Amino acid sequence: MADNSQVSVEELRKSGLVKLKGQDMYSVWVKTACCNLNSTQLVKLADITDKYARGYLLFSTRQTPIIPFVNLNDVDKVKDELAEVYCQLDRCGPTVRNINVCYSDNICADAVTNPLVLAQVLDNFFNVPMSNKVKIGVAGCGKDCIISQVLGDLSFTAVQNNGQTGYDVRVGGRLGVNPTVGTKLAEGLSEQQCVKFTQNYFDLMNTQGKSGERSADLINQFGEQKVRQELTKDLDNTPAYAPIDCANEIEQDQSGKIILKIRATCGEVNTAQLRKIADIAEKYGQGFVHFVVRGAPEIPCVDESDVEDIRKELASVDLRIMDSGIDNLQTCFGDYCTEGNANPQSLLRRVDKHVEQIGLNNPDISVGGSGCPNSCGVAHINDIGYLGVIKPEVVEGNCTGCEMCVPICNKKKAISMVDGIAVIDYDKCSYCGRCITVCFDAIVEKSRGFEVLVGGRRGEDTRLAQPIAWFLSEDEAFELTSKCLDILKEKNTNAATIINEIGLDKFKQLVLSDK
Repeated sequence: MADNSQVSVEELRKSGLVKLKGQDMYSVWVKTACCNLNSTQLVKLADITDKYARGYLLFSTRQTPIIPFVNLNDVDKVKDELAEVYCQLDRCGPTVRNINVCYSDNICADAVTNPLVLAQVLDNFFNVPMSNKVKIGVAGCGKDCIISQVLGDLSFTAVQNNGQTGYDVRVGGRLGVNPTVGTKLAEGLSEQQCVKFTQNYFDLMNTQGKSGERSADLINQFGEQKVRQELTKDLDNTPAYAPIDCANEIEQDQSGKIILKIRATCGEVNTAQLRKIADIAEKYGQGFVHFVVRGAPEIPCVDESDVEDIRKELASVDLRIMDSGIDNLQTCFGDYCTEGNANPQSLLRRVDKHVEQIGLNNPDISVGGSGCPNSCGVAHINDIGYLGVIKPEVVEGNCTGCEMCVPICNKKKAISMVDGIAVIDYDKCSYCGRCITVCFDAIVEKSRGFEVLVGGRRGEDTRLAQPIAWFLSEDEAFELTSKCLDILKEKNTNAATIINEIGLDKFKQLVLSDK
């Protein structure tokens, strides 16, 4: 590794190393093949985590494992050890990301086709140089368990119409400070046409897209009709790509088996737990683990008769099967990220215990959070979501008019200069707090805490959660969450359905009232 003073943090992000709080501390992002790793690879991750990090890793929303707190000087050793089990680093920042995909139709009963076939070909684009962030997801059915309609710049969702199977394609999904659900630009495409669609997208971004733009920005710039025209042209002239090797692909029908889901609150597992998961996958499954968006490791192809034995083995390392309660509670790095404004891990662990105490059992209900408005913990796709936020305030007498705060707010454009003084438009502000970090003493922190969102959900009716409260303390956010969960338990349904029936304002009144 080069001398630390000469290393660009942004370039390191592109290579799969993300800066954390602490001198020369980084998280290492590991690429997966079709979002799977075999038991040998998992054991190697445990060894690396024990040797070079702090003894735990994350099952992340990007369907990849992330090892936090690796010293920059140890990164080359980590890469060498990963190479021993045929692993490489994933990427972050403005570049092409690991392909997101769910299960084949041999494993998942809901899948209408095998999405791995398309994902294996599209993974060729991982090596295309880009100055834009590109996320691609391939879902085997309309349930869209990988949330590709929001997490993917390009989202391919398998559908069946009149006995014909194809892919509906959406463009423009993203989270962060300007979250959007992708816009459907094509329907019923074949796998070959999806490849050409993707090639058209890369060509368009490289020729007409601006550096750092996302697909949603492309639609905003040129309009939906123009982008559709460019991306759907000449679809039958498919470029030739060989599929990447997707280790652990199962060809035999596994309809008599189950997918064993393991609860990992906040997506965190320690190395003893990771080794146990690898051992169970080898002993009871097909020797591999699937990474999912919600951060709960899954072992496919398990005999139902083995579940109780597996339950006992998991209990020996303080893990449990996810067959009660709600969906896995997922988050990002939270408080140890350089952009983290709050600690969602602490809040989510309290919520996890509360769910068990009140006996709420509904796997369709989800709670998740992020330490900042970037929403890496997919806060917007939950019944209840959290964002760590900071409200900035300008001290006019201290403002010198240097304008350093203006470009740092380029995504929201909430800061402008009026008569040489910085002015914040709070209607546009995402409360990320980044303007405070670049200002000497003119922009200060006025409030800090959690923003609480409600009503998000994935699937055919994917929608983003809406904010109902800001700058809450952990205790206040927990109290509000408790009221929400009581309502969801009473109604025995999700927040989006209730909000459809009574409206967001009425729902807010119910959870924000003192009664």
